[in-house]
Amino acid sequence: MTMKKTRSLFTLLAVGIMIWEGCSKKEEPPPSTEGYSVNGGTTSHKNGSICMDCHNASATTTYQWVVAGSVYKPDQTTPAPNGILFFWTKANGTGDIISTLEIDANGNFFTNVSILPGLGAYPQLRGVSGDVKNMPVLATTGNCNSCHGVTDDPIWVN
Repeated sequence: MTMKKTRSLFTLLAVGIMIWEGCSKKEEPPPSTEGYSVNGGTTSHKNGSICMDCHNASATTTYQWVVAGSVYKPDQTTPAPNGILFFWTKANGTGDIISTLEIDANGNFFTNVSILPGLGAYPQLRGVSGDVKNMPVLATTGNCNSCHGVTDDPIWVN
């Protein structure tokens, strides 16, 4: 093979790989940390407030949360950072995991991505200590602080 044909073959192969990589099914990267809480993140604010009073479709804020709330330590006043929320198809951490959401360094969790099915899910909270708390009833809304800390106890974990 001549040098020119070899170079053309390698160029064609490289273009083919780039096209294949661009079209192959890959997992979508998570949204930016401003639209999706992450362990260690510090962009959240107003711990304990009803997040969706400001972060809603009619608000002037940049982000419109679909799921949002705050997590506390057992004293129910000190934020509990860096845990993880799991959303299950059945109660008490059974069935299938629908999605997960990390809790940031300020004890808040939030996302502007629809991670819950229309019928709801069963949340399970896992703290950094390994402590696990299950919500015993189906959550049909992601507006967690509209009940927790208002009519129900705040969300808390060790």
